Amino acid sequence: MIGDLKSETNKIVLGQRRNPSVMFLGAACLFLLVGWAYAHGLHLSIGKVDLEATTFSGKLVFNRDDFIEALDSWNNEIPIHELTPEDLEKLTLRYMKRHFKVEANGTTDLKLEITEAGQGKETLWMKFNFASTDSLRKIKVEHRVLFGSFPDQGNVLEVKASGAKQSHLFKIDSPVAEFEL
Repeated sequence: MIGDLKSETNKIVLGQRRNPSVMFLGAACLFLLVGWAYAHGLHLSIGKVDLEATTFSGKLVFNRDDFIEALDSWNNEIPIHELTPEDLEKLTLRYMKRHFKVEANGTTDLKLEITEAGQGKETLWMKFNFASTDSLRKIKVEHRVLFGSFPDQGNVLEVKASGAKQSHLFKIDSPVAEFEL
């Protein structure tokens, strides 16, 4: 379970009011970071999630070449360019299940379902869903996608619940965050 991880967890309470000037400064820093990242090769992914009564669903966007490189280096069996589309889809799901996990209410690991995927000129995206049989009060997210190939990878995740938004930057030294309703 994610709760068994020995790494430090960041706790985020949704709906907590934030100082608008701090939010503006954070947005400005993120804008500058993204510009600097593009110019200097920093690895960054973006995700948006809706947290509802029993579901945690959204979309993740990665640099396509980075994702393929990470997937290829993680898979020791067959070179990625030799896989059939079906085998590539299965490998992608296995990789995501290993590196993107959600735990509900401190006790239950939820099952990842990739509901749709596609790619742009430089990006690869996937829509996903984690469903629970119980109401979600607290979610623990582990987001280690691409960390094995790119130690400087940052994964930004914006979570929206009950009209409130909160975001977290997952990095190799802080791959886990909690979101409470």
